[in-house]
Amino acid sequence: MSMATHAVVRNWSLEPTEAAECEVARVIASQFQVGNITKVERFRERGNINLHTFHIETDLGHFLLQRLNTDVFAYPERVMETMQNWTDCQRSALKERPEITWEPITLIPTVEDHPFLRFRIGGTLNVWRMMRQIPDITTFKSLSEVPTREAQLALAEQVGRGLALNADLTADLDTESMRPSLPGYRDTHGYYAQFESVLAGHRELDAVLLPEDEEVRAATAACYTLSPLLGDAEAENRRLDPDLRPYLELIAEAKEHALTLADGVRSGWLRCTPIHGDTKIDNFLFDRQTWGVRSLIDLDTIMPYTWLADWGDCVRSLCNVAGEKERDLDLVQVDQEIYGAVAAGFLGTTERAKPEEVALMVDAVEIIALELGLRFLTDHLRGNNYFSLGTDDPEDLNLVRGKVQLTLYRRLREARPQLEAVVASCLAP
Repeated sequence: MSMATHAVVRNWSLEPTEAAECEVARVIASQFQVGNITKVERFRERGNINLHTFHIETDLGHFLLQRLNTDVFAYPERVMETMQNWTDCQRSALKERPEITWEPITLIPTVEDHPFLRFRIGGTLNVWRMMRQIPDITTFKSLSEVPTREAQLALAEQVGRGLALNADLTADLDTESMRPSLPGYRDTHGYYAQFESVLAGHRELDAVLLPEDEEVRAATAACYTLSPLLGDAEAENRRLDPDLRPYLELIAEAKEHALTLADGVRSGWLRCTPIHGDTKIDNFLFDRQTWGVRSLIDLDTIMPYTWLADWGDCVRSLCNVAGEKERDLDLVQVDQEIYGAVAAGFLGTTERAKPEEVALMVDAVEIIALELGLRFLTDHLRGNNYFSLGTDDPEDLNLVRGKVQLTLYRRLREARPQLEAVVASCLAP
């Protein structure tokens, strides 16, 4: 029986206002095996996608109640099934490596012993999960929060160690039966097809060659055409922007390199492994006292690909000294010491990485920076209908983000000999 059929469906007619949220959360939390609830409060430290998260205190301990954002994740049962398999795999692997300090997320079942709860609020069907809160941990949004250079490098090394542990402990998870929660994510071929279609100014789907896979086609079709909110004149202005031309040319020229990981996995010469899909530093949990890495959370984007994508995404974000919204592109530089610290943590920990994968570690950072730049600029050209803008965001935010990532790609390419030497030094006996 699938996890989806295990789910409990309950009706809840109250549309929670801000004042009533915690009371609604208390009712929902009471449907899980958490004991007697003594306190409920909004959990405000985390959450960019799953925004409804509550801290639940009971006589049995501390828990986190969270609603999955089904606007983003159209297959919530799939998210939960994969999350359960992921954590089970890590626990099984940890039995063989008892010396490791690592704590997988623990999902708490409902009172009827189901792994998650369907709950209807104001007529909208939601999916809720309960997790045990890992004690005595801290998180960081960026290395800039760390006061000294020595501490920054030590923390970066712990991130690398966490990447390796995460990849090693899930290496035996079956990817053949894994169903991605975000069809089309990390599909570099698809991103280039969207870019080329949008650059051609297509507005109708009948003019576009869409993906063959039905799920991917349904999930990404809107990304192949211009947003209806973007007028023809503005669309043309964006496509013909002379400042943008060098970046568009770079994307086209670098296509073969950008497809290295995708083609490697597709053809089978590169091992297909489970990946986390969002390895930014604030998804790692660290010991509050020692800052040793203890876990990796936000397990909603797990999918089969190559661990090199997780590595590349993490390192490209950590080594960019300017951040992702910097308008002065001269400030976009590669912090080679941070790069080396993450590499040292990873290569000093991993037991499962293959030589042919390690040989692509420098490429992977370049590729993910290039891929993200491609995605941001495509969305700018399309009318910002994927990386949607907040009310306070400037209209050109995705343009800025795209230029930053492509400038970072250039910087990584320029520093490639030094970065190859950094990785090689971490492999030395």
